[in-house]
Amino acid sequence: MKTLKGYFYRFLGKKSATYLNGWYTFFNKWRLLSVNYVYDAKMYHSHSSMVKKNTWKKKEATIILHYHAIEKAFLHSSLRFRFGIPRIQILLSLIKDLEKEYLTSSQVLIACECLCKYYEIHQKNNIDVSDYFSDDDYGFLRNINQKEEEIVHEQVRELFFKKGLDFKDFASSRRSVRNFSGELVSPETLDKVVEIAKTSPSVCNRQPAKVYCIQNKEKLAEVFRLQGGLQGFTDGISQVLILTCDRSTFYSVGERNQLFIDGGLFLMNLLYALHYYNIGACPAHWAKEKHDDIEIKQLLDLDPAEKVICVVPIGIPKENFKTTLSKRRANTEILHFIN
Repeated sequence: MKTLKGYFYRFLGKKSATYLNGWYTFFNKWRLLSVNYVYDAKMYHSHSSMVKKNTWKKKEATIILHYHAIEKAFLHSSLRFRFGIPRIQILLSLIKDLEKEYLTSSQVLIACECLCKYYEIHQKNNIDVSDYFSDDDYGFLRNINQKEEEIVHEQVRELFFKKGLDFKDFASSRRSVRNFSGELVSPETLDKVVEIAKTSPSVCNRQPAKVYCIQNKEKLAEVFRLQGGLQGFTDGISQVLILTCDRSTFYSVGERNQLFIDGGLFLMNLLYALHYYNIGACPAHWAKEKHDDIEIKQLLDLDPAEKVICVVPIGIPKENFKTTLSKRRANTEILHFIN
């Protein structure tokens, strides 16, 4: 190979050979990047729920998506009755169609509880839902989950933020907060938050994360419009943190998705730091398409190399507020030993 390369250089001359080698390297890297992104796209198309919901895991993911939307609706102080009918119908259809072995899943059980609470609240207020949620449906669901749980927790601000906890209790105490007083968090406090957040690990210590604090009302309104998942909770939000990762810090084809890993690690540290300093937060996903990504970059005048990872509304919670149960999976559904 070295002999061939030397011959190539002697035949073309060093300048021309170096020029052509640069172009070859460029196109080869572009080819490898394209091949790998096509592979990613094929894997996502084949195994995500985007196209087909034909496996147990895909059905469970759909159940989680819809029950969590119902769960969040119960956070509103004034409930709009007969809300979410399409979601209720999808959940009922999916759960009734499940094989018996899957009805013990932690996520199916809590979905049943959400649906039961939905039915019970409507019954208590004499609101008829029989056209899409029958008595038999309720009986079926209550039979699956006989252990009732509160899907919404009433919180008192002074008790929500507790000091002196060990890490296990501290981590368990953190919850997404969506009801804010509107009071601004000071720059000094946010500086302390970032001091903790930046202790998160990153590949080769490249530290690609950046945090932008948005307080301008017009820009906040545009961020809410683009994010699209905070409807009904935006009135008390006066600040939003935008977490980005800089693509400039990565160099190989294998690192094409590393920004999401490093960004996720930083985000979790950021949420713990906010909670530690008595600041409520709700990580709102930024799983958006190209046009939204371009628009938010233009809105915030971000460097083209940066990728938005998450939108995080922050603030001081109201004196009394609600959080969802957001039931976690059982350890047996997560931890597996390979011999």
